[in-house]
Amino acid sequence: MEEKIFQTIFDKVVDFLPAGWINMVFFAGYTTGSYTMKFYSESGDKKFIDCFNMPGVSKASLIKLFMEIDNDLSAQRKELTPDKTWTVFTMRVDSNGHMKTYYDYDDHSEDMVAFEKDWEAKYLV
Repeated sequence: MEEKIFQTIFDKVVDFLPAGWINMVFFAGYTTGSYTMKFYSESGDKKFIDCFNMPGVSKASLIKLFMEIDNDLSAQRKELTPDKTWTVFTMRVDSNGHMKTYYDYDDHSEDMVAFEKDWEAKYLV
C-alpha cells in the first residue's frame, strides 16, 4: 500500500482521539461483501478505550469516518494482486509519531468475531 494512506487514515482518526492519548490502534477487517473498522486509544494507563465508547464521539460521526476511510482503503486494495490483498489491516501510532502497520491475509469470513477477540488480545496490550 502507498505509505501516504497511513497518514491519511491517521489524519482522519486523530480528530476523534481524546486529549492526552498516548497510543492509538486502528483495525480494518474485510470479508466478502463487508468490512468492519474500529480504533482504540490509550492514555498511559494500559487501558484501551473502544472508539464507540469514547466520550463525546457519536456513532453517526464514526460511521461517516469509517465510510471515508473505506473509500481510501478500498481504492488501495483494488490495486493489489489477489495474493497481496490483505483482509485485516492494523495500524499502531503513538503520540510521538511512531507508527507500525500489520497485515493479515487469511480469510476470516467464517468467524470474524472470534478473530477480532484474538486480535484484541494481541494488539491491545
